[in-house]
Amino acid sequence: MRVQKIGIGEAHAKLILVGEHAVVYGQPAIALPVTILKMKVTLTEQGFGQYIEDADMRRRLERMGEDFEGIRQLILRLLAKFHAEKLPFSLEIDSNIPRGRGLGASAALATAITRAFYNFFDTELSMSDIFYHVNFSETIMHGRASGVDAAAVNSSKPIWFVKGTPMKTIDVTLAGFLVIADSGIRGRTTQAVSIVQNNLIEKTEETEKSIAALGQLTHDVRKILGTDNLESLGVAMNQAQENLEKMGVSHPTLETLIRAARKSGALGAKLTGSGLGGVIIALAPSEIDAVRISQSLALSGAQNTWIFNI
Repeated sequence: MRVQKIGIGEAHAKLILVGEHAVVYGQPAIALPVTILKMKVTLTEQGFGQYIEDADMRRRLERMGEDFEGIRQLILRLLAKFHAEKLPFSLEIDSNIPRGRGLGASAALATAITRAFYNFFDTELSMSDIFYHVNFSETIMHGRASGVDAAAVNSSKPIWFVKGTPMKTIDVTLAGFLVIADSGIRGRTTQAVSIVQNNLIEKTEETEKSIAALGQLTHDVRKILGTDNLESLGVAMNQAQENLEKMGVSHPTLETLIRAARKSGALGAKLTGSGLGGVIIALAPSEIDAVRISQSLALSGAQNTWIFNI
């Protein structure tokens, strides 16, 4: 009996600790891997058709919705690369990364798909290949992609990212916990990027100051991560949030959750990712504090929360 051929690819979520949006304009960003949230893709050869399947539905490749156009184009490109445009397959997606929340779900999916195709065709995959394919998909999905998501979902360590330069990992001695809280509102990356672009035209000086401030805060946080000063990290997170609000990418629901986190003992709290929805992160000195903050956030309207070590 013929053995069914399969390929498997995996990735994990990420979050931006500090530097979102400013990273698009040449400033650094620090991203953390979130390995408790994972993406797995299984590519299986079948008798006919080309199907994408997840927990919600099964659909033909040509009938994927607008939200998945970057992924559809990526699959077409990978099929062409391996001269397998007519390959009948089922691509199964298994993920607990919430989509549209700034946690890198689309980059993780593009990574897992790329890994699955290369695994299926028994081809060695370099990091430059991954970044090429993932950034191709991300640019279609989000417009002017910085590349930080592609780098972060492929790293097991915190990363220092500057657009156009090689990714660097960061050694962290700081011990603390981060609480991720889902606002329940889908983030809007393309709109958020456009808001910053427009503000650079209409409120040039103020927006440039915020971008520069976020860049300086990112440099400060890199130093803080090599210390045991959690309080300083919390202060930097709060200052970053102030600048993101000035840039117009926050949201009233996010700010409600941020206030609730700080009131319940968080040392700092901010949005993470593109904003206009998505998730916030709150810094806690201990797991007990993190649980208390998580419970407070749930009572304040968070749809879901996750706790992990920095």
